[in-house]
Formats: sequence, C-alpha cells, structure tokens
Amino acid sequence: MTTPSPSNDRIAARTLGVGLVLVLAALGLARGFVSLLVSTSAPELRGQYTEGSIRLSEFLEVLPEISRREDAVLVFGSSIIQHGFSPEAFEQRLGAPVTAYNLGFPGVNPLMQALLARKVAQSFEHTGRKARLTLVEFTPFQATLARGKSSWYREQSAVKKALLADPPTLAETARNSPEEASHVGALWLMGGISPLSVTSLLETRIFDEPSPSWWPVPPPEDPSAERKALAARILSTRAAIEHREVPEWDPVRRGEVRWIFDETREAYLAWARLRSAPELLKADVQWRVNTSDMLELRFDDAQVTGFIEAVRTLASVSQETRVVVGPRNRAWNQPTPEGRARLAAVLARIKRETGVPLLDLSESPDFVPEDFIDVTHFNESHGRPKFSRRLAEAVSDQWGPGVAKGAAP
Repeated sequence: MTTPSPSNDRIAARTLGVGLVLVLAALGLARGFVSLLVSTSAPELRGQYTEGSIRLSEFLEVLPEISRREDAVLVFGSSIIQHGFSPEAFEQRLGAPVTAYNLGFPGVNPLMQALLARKVAQSFEHTGRKARLTLVEFTPFQATLARGKSSWYREQSAVKKALLADPPTLAETARNSPEEASHVGALWLMGGISPLSVTSLLETRIFDEPSPSWWPVPPPEDPSAERKALAARILSTRAAIEHREVPEWDPVRRGEVRWIFDETREAYLAWARLRSAPELLKADVQWRVNTSDMLELRFDDAQVTGFIEAVRTLASVSQETRVVVGPRNRAWNQPTPEGRARLAAVLARIKRETGVPLLDLSESPDFVPEDFIDVTHFNESHGRPKFSRRLAEAVSDQWGPGVAKGAAP
C-alpha cells in the first residue's frame, strides 16, 4: 500500500483550508447582503417579511436584564399579544408596583413557545429570581393540524427554532428529521432570516412585485397604495417624535409597538379604517380557514402538548401564572359547534395538566368588532388599551384592592 507523501498531505490540507475560507467568505458576504437589505427596508416591510425574527433577537438581548427583576409581569404569546398588549395601560389600571413586558411574537406556534419559554426560564434561573406574574396566551388556531401543514408557517417555525434551539433540541430534530435539522442549521448560519423572506423582500423592493403566493393577497379593490402612504407617514412622524430609531422589540416601551401619538392619531385612524375594510376581512377569514382551520379547530396533539410544556416551564420561574384566551372578533370568527367542542376539550386539558387558572375572554361581550384591526388582532386605538385593562382587572380580582382609581374606562 502506498503511503501518501508529506507534500500530498500539505496540498490536501491547503486545499481544504482554501475551500473553508471560501465558504466562510461566501457566508459572510451573504449575511452582509441580507443584513443590509433588511436594515434599509421600511420598518413595516421589514416586519412583514422577516417572520418576527428581528423582534425575537432583540428581545433575547434584553432578556438577562428583565430576568434580574422581581417585579416583572411577563405577558407571553403570539402576535395577538404583540399588537394587543400595552404594559403602560396594564400598569396604570392595576395600580400595583409591577413592571410589565410584552412578550408577543408573530408566527410562534406552541412548540416554538415551548423553546422560548425554556430560554426565559433559563435566564431567570441564572439570576435566582422569579417573575411576579406570567400570563400565557393560547391562540387556538395556532395549534391546529392545518397550521402545521402550511408552508409559510412551517418556515416561520424553522426560523424561530434556528434562533432558539439549543444543541439537545437540534440533536433531537436531527434524529427525527435530518432534512429539517439541515434547514434549521442553514437558517442559523444566515442569522435567522429565511431565503424565502429575502427573495420576497427583493421582489417587493426592486421589482415592486405584489405580495407572494404564501401571503394573504388583498383583493384588487384594496387601496393598498393609500394604506402604504399612511403607514409611511405614521412611521416617519413617529421617528421625528421619538428622535431615535425604534427597534422592533422596544425596551423603552417594554415590547409594545406604538403607532399612535397626538400627531399621528388622525393618520392611524384613517389607516385602520382601510385596513379593516369588509372586503379585506373576508379574504382574511378565508386565509385563516385555509391555513389554520380557524373555524373547525382540529387540533394537533403535539402542539397542545407543546403549549402545556411552555406553561409549566414559565410557571417554574413565576410566583403566579395564568393562561389567557383572548377575545374573538365575533363578527368574523365564529367557530362551528364542533370547533367549540374541540376547543373546550383542549382548554380543559390545559387547565388539568398545568394546574394553572384559565381566563377565557373568547366570548366576552365587552369586546366588539370595532376593537379589531382585522379578524384576529386588536387595533391600537380601542382594542389594545381595553384588553390590557381587562387583564389588569382580572389580576386585581385575585390580588385584592389596588386597581388604579380614576383610570380611563
């Protein structure tokens, strides 16, 4: 057998080294291009096409500071919390010495919430502290079988997993699906931004293409140009008021996304009227039905189990924990009798297996269609402050007198 000569070994090592350098250089260029593309895009456009990955990354940076507080109230959930919870309105109504945080993130199914809950718990365990209270929102249509089959939501989940997964989670993913593990690893190398988002962002910015097929396409009569102009006006005015570049997870407002100021209220209300036009909501309902089985609610047992794990994990680092089901836009979201029965059974299971009190506001008559910006999310003008105050009132019922007197109704 011929033994390789030292010179051949050096050539092979040099070739491998050059190849590795080229790969790393290409990766660096790709990440640099993606970073430039994302950072120079308008905030609304950036948020639409990055699956909330930037918001999540920014939150993870400040999580260690939050976990050092003993007065923290963590309001944990989906984009319904992201757009629907105001820490300031909650604190004012509660009238107790707490510091509330909006931990709502778009596109997080319960399995991703379990990963995020683990990150939060690890941070609090490291400081030896516990949150004063954690409210965990359950979004029923995010835990359905249909949701797991949607290509768009699978991609969102993969991006979140790339940002949140630890080595044991990645190893488990690799055992179950090497293909998924490879995809998650590639997303991690790209900084948590998917190629699907980059392509769509390029098409929108450079070629002014319409929204891609995986995004809910508005009907032709949708005055999207007017909406975009109003949104741009609101955001530019906000930047002038705040004198800063507002991050997607804003530490100043503890995660709340704020568009309404005295100077922007009129433009926001005009934008909201266009955004909640009936023809858009009809398309929104159909999209939710197709991608998330919103009305029949055929649940995925693995997702329900993931939510239960998230609640238990957060409860381990919280003095008190509660599960919250948010109000529905009853003009557009009316589950079938079978869907309601399935939801009741799942909520009973969550309460039984977590031992955590449940606040179910899904049928609350206090919330009307005018509180919503679309089929599922609150608007900032009415729904968000109302929902935030209602959560504070529910807490005060258990904590005793302490609701702020004279607070706005």
